[in-house]
Amino acid sequence: MATFVLVHGAFVGGFYWRKVASRLSAAGHTVYTPTLTGCGERSHLLSPSVSLKTHITDVANVLSYEDLTGVILVGHSYGGMVITGVAEQVPERIAQLVYLDAAAPTDGQTATGGFAQGTGDVLQSMSAGTEWLLPPIPLAVYGVTDPETVAWAEGRRTPHPLATLSQPVTVNNPQAARLPRSYIRCAQRQGLVAAFGADPLAPFVARVRAEGWPLTEVDSGHDAMVIVPDQVAAQLLERLAAAPVQAAV
Repeated sequence: MATFVLVHGAFVGGFYWRKVASRLSAAGHTVYTPTLTGCGERSHLLSPSVSLKTHITDVANVLSYEDLTGVILVGHSYGGMVITGVAEQVPERIAQLVYLDAAAPTDGQTATGGFAQGTGDVLQSMSAGTEWLLPPIPLAVYGVTDPETVAWAEGRRTPHPLATLSQPVTVNNPQAARLPRSYIRCAQRQGLVAAFGADPLAPFVARVRAEGWPLTEVDSGHDAMVIVPDQVAAQLLERLAAAPVQAAV
């Protein structure tokens, strides 16, 4: 059996993985869904001092304090920045990295710097008047339209510290570079393109394709874990079968 650590993106918390986590647990696996500082049930800790480094430390500490090894580390959206940084800190605890419609940065890259041109400007305009916080982007942009899911999610979403999206990640650990990486792309892009004028994640996907990462798709908008949890869980289990758990050495 394997250990999955599922890292959420902006505006939500670990709770957002609930449907996927239950499916992986039912298959006999151990699942952790940490909530990043200032998000979800930890929103009372939100402050201007919260950084990308804070969020990387959040997840690295889960792996260290829970003494986890052979971890399948999954990041969604902004969570791709986080898992990239975690791999740099504790590669010996990780078996593979899976990016779910996520930022997949190179050394020194920021989330906004890696997004399609113009995305950063749109995000800045969305945060106008809030100084350091980005208000939650409408769920419809992410393809979440089911009324029951919208009602469940809306009251749990929180603003995201804008600075975390403009802070670079360091990628220079050779042990981390040897970790298997794969990408799951959400096929339905229309909500993102309508909101930003382009697909924000397209440059990251182009990098994944150019470097030959295993890449598959789910038929979903961006927030696939709440739209098609069965597909996401199945994809993660396929990743496990394709790359049996073996921590980096």
